[in-house]
Amino acid sequence: MKYIENHGGRENYTRCRFKKDSTGDCVLRAIAIGTGQDYKKVRDDLFKLAAELWVMPNAKRCYEAYLTSLGWVKHSPIKNGRRKVRVKDFPIGNAIVTTCNHLTTIVDGELHDTWNTGNYAANSYYTKAAA
Repeated sequence: MKYIENHGGRENYTRCRFKKDSTGDCVLRAIAIGTGQDYKKVRDDLFKLAAELWVMPNAKRCYEAYLTSLGWVKHSPIKNGRRKVRVKDFPIGNAIVTTCNHLTTIVDGELHDTWNTGNYAANSYYTKAAA
């Protein structure tokens, strides 16, 4: 799988020159990239929902509710025998994938993230529901 460095549109609003400037927003970035929405819109929507739910915007409960509201469906991990498939071997071309404490995005079979997460185990994942 090809890795493409992608900040999800965040670079249009804040500096992303150094890794320290682009950490802590993987939920917003992955959702912005995966859904094709503007980073600021995703940020504002998640903060509003987080306030309603009394959680932080990057809390699982918050981003799961947000993705569900956008028509995305959560799936169990894909396994190869007893082991979870790695992100670099993920067989689905368009998905938002959870790894250990991180969200990343696969678009058209290419990994989009601020660093290469290909060797991470792909845990649960979200896909857009069929219309």
